[in-house]
Amino acid sequence: MIEFIKRLWESTSFRLTLNYSILAIFTTLFLIGFFYVQVFGALRDEHLRQINVAVQRLSIAYEVGGRDEILRMIELTLSDRIDSGQEIYLLMDEYNHTLVGNISEIPGLNDLPERQVVEVQIKHIDALSEGNVRVTKLSGGETLVVGHELGTLNELRAMLSRIIVTSMILALMLVILGAYVFSSELKYRVGRIRLLTEQVGAGDISKRITSESDDVFGLIHHDINRMLDKIESLMQGARHISDTVAHNIRTPLTRIVGKLRETQNLPGLPQNVQDAQQEAIEEVENLSILLGKLLQIAELNAGVQRQNFKTCNLEVIAEDVLDLYSFFAEEKGITLQKKKIDKVIINGDSNLLASALANLVDNAVKYAHSHASVEIKKQPDHKISITVEDDGPGLPESEYENVGKYFYRFNNENEGFGLGLTSVAAIIELHRGEIIFSNAKPGLKVTILLPA
Repeated sequence: MIEFIKRLWESTSFRLTLNYSILAIFTTLFLIGFFYVQVFGALRDEHLRQINVAVQRLSIAYEVGGRDEILRMIELTLSDRIDSGQEIYLLMDEYNHTLVGNISEIPGLNDLPERQVVEVQIKHIDALSEGNVRVTKLSGGETLVVGHELGTLNELRAMLSRIIVTSMILALMLVILGAYVFSSELKYRVGRIRLLTEQVGAGDISKRITSESDDVFGLIHHDINRMLDKIESLMQGARHISDTVAHNIRTPLTRIVGKLRETQNLPGLPQNVQDAQQEAIEEVENLSILLGKLLQIAELNAGVQRQNFKTCNLEVIAEDVLDLYSFFAEEKGITLQKKKIDKVIINGDSNLLASALANLVDNAVKYAHSHASVEIKKQPDHKISITVEDDGPGLPESEYENVGKYFYRFNNENEGFGLGLTSVAAIIELHRGEIIFSNAKPGLKVTILLPA
């Protein structure tokens, strides 16, 4: 559950939706609070107005008809059953004896200010309540108390408070649910685009995304498909040009080599001419090899060969490569050591992986002083490491970032085109791996990390 909440919170769409929804809730809460204050302020003002009108009416009755008239009007008001349960009336003589009223007592009555409406506790025969009252001293010494019970208003306030709290809780739950639904829908829409990019990145340029609606995502899908159509057309054109160029260049080169070999065997040809022809043949053949390597690297970078992936055993590949280079290592007096070789099955191209490993082992044996080693093992982070190490001169750490670039050679006196490690890097990238160079102290340590 905690992991689910963590993943949900990490969703940008969920957080954005939740934030804006909470903002909407607080805006609504502010409006409801404003309405709440205004409504209850109006009800309180109406109570105050009714109290003041009643006091004025009874005061006039007292001035005109004396105590008897005010007693008659209070009794008449209490007996009309119009808001009689909410109205408060109390008339006491100059000795604070109750003459008429519908309440028993108001605690602290003598301390209350005159001609002001205040909120007090009211004592009935069997209960206490709250109300707004106004105390008025009459000219004859009598005390007149007029007010209004707050019970109904308090009940209404409590009911509205409960409604508001319940509504806000339900709204928050709906907001979270809505944010989750919106996030899931957005994740699904964006996920389809991400899946397409992964498939295209894997080399399947023919993949397209189907549009389910005419909304903004539908327009994006249409634009992506149109872009991929254009890219596929350009790649097909570039591949056709590459194939044509390769054929048109290789064919003349083959003919040149053939003609040179024919003329080499002509009788009476001076030795220096034969040597020059042999040198020309080797150069042309090297040019053909270079062209082949460049085309191979271009195909690897395009990811086309990923379509030929199948399960392959790295242990078997490593054993074959070690057997192939064991004689070469013996000739150079190098100990080619096989360290831990785990049995690992991955999805890939066994020929390409064998070529990459052979290239690294070839370099290790070529530059080692006394020994080189190969190790394949499973890593705890669901990766597989292939490590080739030697005790040769190694490379300066500042040169690690240049290794694998086209035509890079640390020492220009070395033979080759500088494309060996470029090819290795392209093969590893094709398998979604990474290649790491480090100092073996002494020598060079090359580690390939592949997904399990």
